[in-house]
Amino acid sequence: MGITIRDVAERAGVSAASVSLVLNNKECRISDETKQKIFDVAAELGYEMRKRKHRIQAAAGGKVLGVIYSDLNNELTEECIRGMEAYASIYGYYTFHMYCQNFSKKCAEQIGIAAELGAAGLIIIPPLDMNTGDNNILLGEKLKRSGLPFVLLDKAIYNVFCDFVTADNKQGGTMAVDHLFAMGHKKIGILAGKQGIYNTRKRVEGYREGLMLKGIPFDESLVYYSEYTEEGGLEGARCLTEKGISAFVACGRTLAAGVYAFAQQQGRQIGRDISLIGFANEEEAKKLNPRLTCICQPGEQMGRKAAEVLIKKVENGEGDGIKTNYFTPSLIEGESVKDKTI
Repeated sequence: MGITIRDVAERAGVSAASVSLVLNNKECRISDETKQKIFDVAAELGYEMRKRKHRIQAAAGGKVLGVIYSDLNNELTEECIRGMEAYASIYGYYTFHMYCQNFSKKCAEQIGIAAELGAAGLIIIPPLDMNTGDNNILLGEKLKRSGLPFVLLDKAIYNVFCDFVTADNKQGGTMAVDHLFAMGHKKIGILAGKQGIYNTRKRVEGYREGLMLKGIPFDESLVYYSEYTEEGGLEGARCLTEKGISAFVACGRTLAAGVYAFAQQQGRQIGRDISLIGFANEEEAKKLNPRLTCICQPGEQMGRKAAEVLIKKVENGEGDGIKTNYFTPSLIEGESVKDKTI
């Protein structure tokens, strides 16, 4: 008798209903940690492999693309996936998704599973804080050995060289400074996120260039590095406020949320006492009150381009060289920036 959902549930210490919800990608209130445990147990027992391979082959007739991602609750990731699915379906490709929580350690394993499931190629959406080091080198080697063409989407991975689709983060940093300057702000600080990460580096480069173009000297002390967390944003806001800045650029939604938390603690109001622009999806920006002025990345366009690049590599062997495809972000005005010119 084959492995059943009940076998997976018993080994994982959860209900059979939970296993069914997770393995069928149904919306549910199950923690990321528990979801990863279910995926791991299913893979260990071989349950999900057999079931998914059968479903995928039946649905796709051999035209299959795998998507490996690390964040279940990220609206940009959701937009990217919608875009790639829409494009892939036009050319008769079926996409299957593989969630990978402990990305640096588990992604290499997921690549092997994707190959066994019959993927013709992979789109990989790494986490924002993808670390450098030996795990990345091993990941690059695993990708090469798999023989699968692949594309990185949204974020780069250190030591992994391939086609890459992303927003122009440097341009986004410059756009943020341009807008704040136009609203009368001259002393602008940046909550940069984690140092050494591709997106962080590019956004800080854009911020620095934007200041220089406006004739404002770059001050390294106004760049605050931290984890991409609300706590990091709160502490950064506290530190930079003491330096007398009039406005912030936050390099992520959680960092921006930290500035809102700081304002609440201090009895100040965003858009009146504190001005802020954040890198965020438009829907995420609307959830903050007052609505965040944001640098928004075109997720669906990026997803379509990633699928286009990958399908060309699969069908024609195109793209032996390494190419980065940049997409222009947009600035969407909210209510988080005070106009000091009036």
